Amino acid sequence: MSDSWKEREKAAENSYFDKENRLAMEKLARRVAGEARKSPITGNPMQQRVMDGVTVDVCPDSGGIWLDGGELEELIKIAMEKEKTKTSSGSSWLASLLGGK
Repeated sequence: MSDSWKEREKAAENSYFDKENRLAMEKLARRVAGEARKSPITGNPMQQRVMDGVTVDVCPDSGGIWLDGGELEELIKIAMEKEKTKTSSGSSWLASLLGGK
């Protein structure tokens, strides 16, 4: 009897991952087609804005900013490089946040 439970469990698992893969492919197709991402807060289309060479999604209604994987790290890296080359005595908010000056 345990074999039938394992088969049922495996079928449910396969069904779950098939559904997740299908949803991911649909999301990718919409993105390739140029459809704007929707804000998780308002549901309205977000705008893309370039910050230090990194494209981020911004909700014009709530002001929220959404980053894809690796974008926060890239923004931090750029800000830290700018901070190293900065000659003024002022400190950036990012350096303060990260324990700098």
